[in-house]
Amino acid sequence: MNKLTKRSLAAFASLGLVATTIVVAAPAQAQASTITIKVLTPNYTDNMAAYYKDLETRFMAANPTIKVEHENVSWDDILVKGRTLISTKSYPDILNLNTFSEFAAEGLLYKASDLFTAEKLADFVPAFRDNSKYKGVEYAVPDLASARMFFINKALFYGAGNTTIPTTWAEVTAASKKIKAKYGSKVYPLAIPLGSEEAQAEFQIWAGGNGGRYFDEANSKWVINSAENLATLNQLKAWVKAGYTQPNPASTNRTDAFKLFSQGKVAMINASVFFPSTLKDYKSKVDYGVAPFPSANASKKPITLGVQDYFMAFNKDGKGTNKDAVSKYLNFLYEGKNYAGFLKATGGFIPATKSASTEVDSSLLPFIEQLPNAIFYPGTLGSWGTVVAKITTQIGTGITKDAKTVLDSLQATAVAAGTK
Repeated sequence: MNKLTKRSLAAFASLGLVATTIVVAAPAQAQASTITIKVLTPNYTDNMAAYYKDLETRFMAANPTIKVEHENVSWDDILVKGRTLISTKSYPDILNLNTFSEFAAEGLLYKASDLFTAEKLADFVPAFRDNSKYKGVEYAVPDLASARMFFINKALFYGAGNTTIPTTWAEVTAASKKIKAKYGSKVYPLAIPLGSEEAQAEFQIWAGGNGGRYFDEANSKWVINSAENLATLNQLKAWVKAGYTQPNPASTNRTDAFKLFSQGKVAMINASVFFPSTLKDYKSKVDYGVAPFPSANASKKPITLGVQDYFMAFNKDGKGTNKDAVSKYLNFLYEGKNYAGFLKATGGFIPATKSASTEVDSSLLPFIEQLPNAIFYPGTLGSWGTVVAKITTQIGTGITKDAKTVLDSLQATAVAAGTK
């Protein structure tokens, strides 16, 4: 990795990302008998299995009374399997997922303070800690964070006669028109993946640039069918109707769109901080550029979507029998070299700890600089898990169905789920 430049360190400092010394709680007295803990994680990249095998071999050697049984599965599988295990009370001991509050609301999780010392918790970035709270209490810890930017294929974009990366929706339309005129059906000007893999993110980043949100924090109410969100969905529909996107956006997953871009078939795309690493994995030769995400018009502030995932631990029997074991495991994972290895294996995300922020790849800098403009999912609501599950499968249908009907249906689901 390349160490951060002075400029990037200043960007981290402005966000409170200043290195600090990690103090890990002293290990408790070894248990008299072996305890088995089950860990369930998503496969961020194909490097994860090897990372965990090495980590857990060393962990079990250092903790001979703890046995780790680990499943590392795809994101599609974990979203289903994780909730299935919990609904059947077959709880994992440790779960790595993109939501936690629904489980905290059911009283299933340990508090973060049960597992980490105050000094260790203080090493996590404050903004990410805040998004790990349910009703003001931390029930999870962030494992990494991501932000979004607007990527262009330079050859396709500028080759069509465009001179500046779009900052507004009107400019996206104008650029798309030129790209379509230049390349015809060989190139999709804009990728809009609204498949179930991550439709909630694709919609939110476009809607966010129009002032749209899923939840109004100030008034504590769901606003999925707001005028801003309706205008956004109708704009996406208009781009699809004009032939500026890939076919069938509602069934196109993020991974599918990334592959199209890597193959030189897409000129503009919303992508995450790890996208450069993904392009390397695909052995793509695309020369890309990045810029802040286009907003609805010049009066709207450009935003990025801040996303973080979490590690959480389940108090499986309600008596804390597995607390010592899961605490040791998580503290081991967050040790300096071990956590650095985790970040490397995941493909290049924004670190969740201050101490890891001083040595990250310089390609992260544009994303870090956008964090002050980040909006987040309402992930601290216990009902968010239910709502987002519906959004991921339904929001894309607004491309072929009446947009207002789709948003009204999602709003009804959210209202019924409540604001707990």
